[in-house]
This record gives sequence, structure tokens and C-alpha cells, in this order.
Amino acid sequence: MKRVVFTFLLALTLFLDKATAILENTTTYIEPVSDGVGIIISLRNHNKNDAFKQRINLFPFSHLNITVTDVPSDIWFIILQIHTFQYNATISYDKALLDKVSNRSLFGSNIGLYLKTHNVTTPIQVFLKHNNVHNLDALLVIVAYDRNAPIPGGCNMEFDIEVAPYQKLHTENEMIIVDTQPASMLADNGLSLLCETNPVQHKMYRLYLPRQDFTPDTYFETIESMLTTQDIVRNGDEIPSGFTSPMRRIYSAYTGTGSVYAAVATHGNYSSAYIPIFTYACSPLLYPETCQVLNDTFAKVICALVLIIGFLLVLIGHKYAYIGRVLSSCMMGGILGYTLAVGISDYNTATNILIGLTSATLAVILSAFLHACKCTFLYNLPLGILCACIAYLYAPAFMFYVLESDWLFWPMFVSLMLTVAVLLTKMSYIAEIITRVVFGSYFVIIAIDYYTGSNLKYIILTLIRRVTISEFRLAFVYPPYQSADVTLTIIWSVLIIAQFIIQGCAKLCDRNMSEIESAESITETTSLFPKRVKKFYGRRYYRPKYRYNRPKYNYNTTFGM
Repeated sequence: MKRVVFTFLLALTLFLDKATAILENTTTYIEPVSDGVGIIISLRNHNKNDAFKQRINLFPFSHLNITVTDVPSDIWFIILQIHTFQYNATISYDKALLDKVSNRSLFGSNIGLYLKTHNVTTPIQVFLKHNNVHNLDALLVIVAYDRNAPIPGGCNMEFDIEVAPYQKLHTENEMIIVDTQPASMLADNGLSLLCETNPVQHKMYRLYLPRQDFTPDTYFETIESMLTTQDIVRNGDEIPSGFTSPMRRIYSAYTGTGSVYAAVATHGNYSSAYIPIFTYACSPLLYPETCQVLNDTFAKVICALVLIIGFLLVLIGHKYAYIGRVLSSCMMGGILGYTLAVGISDYNTATNILIGLTSATLAVILSAFLHACKCTFLYNLPLGILCACIAYLYAPAFMFYVLESDWLFWPMFVSLMLTVAVLLTKMSYIAEIITRVVFGSYFVIIAIDYYTGSNLKYIILTLIRRVTISEFRLAFVYPPYQSADVTLTIIWSVLIIAQFIIQGCAKLCDRNMSEIESAESITETTSLFPKRVKKFYGRRYYRPKYRYNRPKYNYNTTFGM
């Protein structure tokens, strides 16, 4: 009898421990499941606006039946989500539709379905399938809501499924476009309100991953941090809406840096979260080279050349100011011309190189002409452009409404550029030093930036995108600013300060040498014209030869006689 009681208590303890693990939403790992295996998820004592999470791994070409049971009575609907790593899967309301394109199935990597749970007598079940030759690593998520919460995608007018709590993402022309469908509300009688009079407010958020981090653990951890409304508001950065559709956001793409996009629907004190969606802005699994900025040998050679020239400008630019000015103009013109050639048209590499060389030559000629004419105002314009580019890239989020309008953006950009150039004109000598110091160190930084994969290169690239891509003005451009960017910014500052110190020391040395040469010149001049030395009181002094022994004249002498 004691053994029976002990066995019963042990089994009860194990059952309670398992139930507690489920209720606490701990991430669990299971062995790869084969075809036709099902998972039963109990939501007993589950809190609303909370997320149930479970990692799963599926064998190739396998199916999975997901059944939700024990739903509390105060929960009116749930959003069941599947997030896969690198591969796509299909989720459907009906098992027969897994192999068909329909308005009751969904294909992708960040997908999910709306499931009504209040007063539902039939089993709450969805079906998952993937047709990949590799195991599928995925995250299963369930988020529950009460009757007052907005229904994400309830006013869908464009997506395939009637209620679309998911988002659509696609990349084109260095931009990431995310579309979402409006949410709906339930009236007091339990029916949906008309979408034309829908009072639901929508906000969009974004969260970056560490650069060049393509590991599944980081991917799933980031997804888990953007599942509920509380998590999204706490971890994500809110993205303001622009002149386009309030349900669409356009972002500048930063290749190789993962980013999660989420949306929150709010009405009064109640909120609900859309299914987050993810992108690396490249294909690290199928096409790894697309996640690298330097994809060919020519780009690497140019980057190495920029690095060498940058170091030369930093070390000896103060001694040979004219050479430094020519090299700076040549590199800036060449890089700008080559980049514009690549961005505007689909020329071959030889044509792009020729355009870049032509642009570099014209830049050198223009720089020499401006220096000969002593036109310091135009010579300071490149530094003004650089300052305006930095202001554009790192402008506060509330400035987005102004920056996306061309008739406001370009006057502001040109005004800032001219202001910097005019201020530097008042101190021409210092302005020349500042221009040489800033650009020389920036060449070093941008070369290192390309090799390390950080984002300071987008100071120039973002303006080029704005000029060459027609719809880029609508893109939110604020880049990720992570540890590599902080390190390069510090190095850039140190290089600038070090060059100013070198310039100051060189100027001081030149001044001391001038003083020494002047003193030597005075000494030599003095030795050529010596003064007479007089000495008194026993000191020897020089006196005229006949001062006291003058010859006596014979006054009686008659001349001519």
C-alpha cells in the first residue's frame, strides 16, 4: 500500500512540475517529431496578454497537428504563431489545404492564425507542414486576449486570409517594406464593428539584432522579446508614420543586420500585438555572399587603397598640404562617381571604373582650380556636405515628417551645408586644417568600416540612395548604432584629435625654426659691421691716431716760393 501511495505522489509531482513549466512559459526543446505527430497545449490558468512559447524541431517533409485545450472562459481569442529559422513552412486551418494555395492557409517563416476560443465547442486545432530536406527549427507561440482587445488584422482588405494578424515584408531597391492590415473591435453584442468607423490606433516598432549574427539562438531570443504588447513597447523603437498608408512602413536596408518588425493595435486601455516579422536584408543560408558588403575583388582593392591613402593623409598630410588636398579630392570624386554609376544604371564593371576615374580626374581639376583662385568657400563645401549627411542619418525620429518631403528636405540640407561652409570661410587657415583632418581620418574609418561590417559607411551611402532611388525619401533611415559603430566613432575622434596635435606641433616647430634662422641671420649681419669698442677707467679703448700728437704746421712756410 505504501508503494502505491508513493508511486501516486511521485506521478502527481511530475505532472504538477510539467504543468508549472507550461504555465510559466519556459522555453522547452523536444526531439524531432515525425510525420503525423501532434502536440496538445493546455492553457489552464493561462493569463491574458501573456505568451506561451515552445521550441520544436521537425523532420524533413513532416506534418504536425497542434491542438489547444483548457482555454479559460475569459479568453475570447488567441493568436497562434510559428516562427521558423531560415526555412519556410505552411500553417492551415484545414489539413487538406496544406498542399494548396487558399484563403485558409499561410506560407512563410513568421506566420500565424487567428483562433476564436469563446463559446467554441469544436476542437481548436491547426496544422503545420514543411517540405524542406533539412530539419525545421521553429518556435511555437500562443498569445491569448480577452473580449476588449482589438483583433489584429480584423479589418483585412488585401491579404488572403479573412482575419490577418500577420505582416508582409519584402525588400527592393535597398529598402524594406512592411505592410499590416487594420485591427477590428467587438461591439457589446459580440459582433465586429464596422471598419469604416474603427477607432483602433496602430503603432509600429523595430528591433535590431547584433550585426552579422546569424545564429538560431539569437534569432529566437529576439523574436521572443517582441511577442506581447509589453515586450514590444519595452524592447522596440517606435517608428513614426509618414505620408504613405498608416499601415505601411518603409525602412532603409542595412545588409547583414537582422531586424524584427512588430505592430501594436490599441483602443482605450486595451492592446494586442501582431505577429512579428524578421529579415536580414539578405540570404545568409542560400546566398551568404549577399550578406557581405565587399562582394568582389575590385571593391576590396579600392577599400585597401582608401585605407592606405587615409593613413598617409593622417601621418604626412600636414607636411604636404597640396598632395593631401589632391588625394582627398581624387578619392572623394572617384568613390562618388563609381557609386553613382553602380546605383543609377546596370553598367559592367569596366564602365563603372571608367566613370569613377573620370569623376576623380574632374574632382582633382576642380580642387586645383579652387585652390588657385583661393575660393575657400567652395573648397569648404565637401565638409559641409559631410556634416549635412551626418545630420540626415542620425536625425531624431520626430524629424521624419520633414525629411521625407523633398521640398522641405533639400532646402534644409543645402542650408546646413552652406552654413558650415560660410562659418569655415571666416577662418580659412583653420578651415583647411579641419577639412584635411576630418576627411583623412574618415578615409581610414570608412575602409575599416567596410571590413568590419559596421554602419558608418551609410553616412555617405544614405545620401546616394536618396538621390538615386525614387521612393527612398519615404524610408526611415536611422541605422543600428552598436558596439562596432561606437568603437569606430571613438577611433575617428582620436584620429582627429591626434592630427590636430600633430598640426600644432608642426606649426610650433616651424615657428621655432623660423626664430632660430632669424637669430642666426641677425648674428651674421652684426659680424659684418663691428662697432668700435671703448673702454674707460683703465679699460682699453680705440682713439683716433693723431688725437694728441697732431703734426705741427710751420706758419712761416710760404707756398709756392
